[in-house]
Amino acid sequence: MEANRNQTGCLKTTLILVGVAVIFITGIILVGDLKCAYDVEDWWMPLYPKGETVDVQYDFLRPRAWGITTWIMTTRDDVDTVKQFYRDTRLETLKNKTKGIAAGDSRVLTLEDGIASARDHNDSIPQAQETEKSQALARLKILEKRLEDGHRSQIILYSACGL
Repeated sequence: MEANRNQTGCLKTTLILVGVAVIFITGIILVGDLKCAYDVEDWWMPLYPKGETVDVQYDFLRPRAWGITTWIMTTRDDVDTVKQFYRDTRLETLKNKTKGIAAGDSRVLTLEDGIASARDHNDSIPQAQETEKSQALARLKILEKRLEDGHRSQIILYSACGL
């Protein structure tokens, strides 16, 4: 009888410890995700105000938070205007804040150059990777349509955050 009670107590203790560990790890991930999302938006790269999203790829819970994100946008604004926006934003941030835990980069190019790059990328994907090839072709079609609609610039935002 005594041995049976000890086994039940040991099982309860193990379940409690496992539960606490899961809650603790989940809390760290959620707090880290929130901090990363704040840092990406506030420190590294807000989305361009006049930009229209073409594609978003991310590898964790959500874009522009914990993990790696690639966000592609187009805009009717010219390349110099977009680059100036990101320069001004970064300078203002540098004056007022310290760097957070996220890292990122932006690339701004003419939409024609973006389409040429997308074509090159599409041509380099092996036929065997049908899903990736169809996604790349869909992005290319969107870029070509945006060019017809008067868009002039492509913005590619990269962000990375986490351990």
